[in-house]
Amino acid sequence: MAGRGRAASPLKKPRPTARGWTFGAVGVVTLAASAFFGRTDVLFVGVFFTVIVLAAMISVTVDRPRLTVARSFHPDVVAVGEKATIVTTARNLSSRPSPAARWREFAPDAIQVQPSAPFPRLGPHQLNVSHGRDTVVLRQDIVAARRGSHAVGPLIVSRTDTFGIAYAEYAIGQPRQLLVTPRVVPLRRGELDVAHSEGTEHELQRHSIPSADELIAREYRPGDPLRRVHWRATARHDKLMVRQEEQRSNPEAWLLMDTRAGEATEDAFETLVEFIASIGVHLLDNGFVVSVVETGERQLGGRSGAGRSGTLGSSTPTYDVGSADRLLLADLAAVDAVAAARDDAVAELAAGLRRAGRPVPVFAVLLCTTPELGALAALRGMGDPAVAFLGPSVDPDVEEVLADAGWLCVSFETGADPAEAWQRAALRQRAAVTHG
Repeated sequence: MAGRGRAASPLKKPRPTARGWTFGAVGVVTLAASAFFGRTDVLFVGVFFTVIVLAAMISVTVDRPRLTVARSFHPDVVAVGEKATIVTTARNLSSRPSPAARWREFAPDAIQVQPSAPFPRLGPHQLNVSHGRDTVVLRQDIVAARRGSHAVGPLIVSRTDTFGIAYAEYAIGQPRQLLVTPRVVPLRRGELDVAHSEGTEHELQRHSIPSADELIAREYRPGDPLRRVHWRATARHDKLMVRQEEQRSNPEAWLLMDTRAGEATEDAFETLVEFIASIGVHLLDNGFVVSVVETGERQLGGRSGAGRSGTLGSSTPTYDVGSADRLLLADLAAVDAVAAARDDAVAELAAGLRRAGRPVPVFAVLLCTTPELGALAALRGMGDPAVAFLGPSVDPDVEEVLADAGWLCVSFETGADPAEAWQRAALRQRAAVTHG
């Protein structure tokens, strides 16, 4: 839940409204006229208009809302373009009913919240009562326009006095972060997510419900649970045997993500992030362990302890099957294009591919011309398939060099659909396998 605050701090100090400024101007002019003409009756009118403005400003200062605020999101993580609901629970802490007011949530431009709306009158604070007349639940639907971690809140409560002469805004409670991940486009399963090296395919292991062929029997050891007794093997060997799952590793896939700040636009970089998110989630859903190498300064975290040793003692962010898709998307939500480019990114990718021991799927998504182009092209033999998605700012020489080395190159424009580019790559891969 969101942080709670007991005191309302003024966002905008009390000030006159348009009516209040009019009253104040009338008061000042009347006071000046009374002094000039020596009229005491006019002096009384001037004092009245001046004092009523000051009294109204004091009123909205003293009689301000005293609330606690809790905020939640449903769902608590959304993708760009998806809808979420903000649920804000406000409770009156005062022993008096809350004054008439209006409310809105403070949020950055990436989160379009509703405009100011009337705030319900709340009853006096009730002890030992939850969701009584002193509590209101405010709901609004929002659509996230940009990925990242966006602070929503505090609650802005505006207060106007009874006569509409003075006005003030108060920020109540603490903001809460809404995580907006990149958009994920479903990709079709096929030639691009199964390696064909040595005439065989990687077998995807599903550990949640092993089949009978994935079980082996061994002799019972003290401490083994009886539920694992393999009765058929026990009868055959005439001694107590237990089931044991055969240890098999999941197949690997590697992604090269171009995070260097080059000539590509911000929108082109967002397209790249969508490509990486869509491909990564697709591979994870199909049982792959996914490792991501960044061409710029490392920003991804991966699963703690799952990183694969790279060059210079570094650790490559790695994502396992299971809930790794959520971890990958959360990491990608905070990725930015960086000015500092690495000169060991391709070397790190090469080291990881060599450790795999056999060709595995490799996908490079590039926006700029890489200084390690020759080294990247040379990795073709370690990738099966080896696919390069090339953005609009990539020099044509890059595609020529990679294609000559055997990479499957697919160009994409800013705002392109990852599913369409993926399908084009799949068709080319199918044709290459058929005629290869």
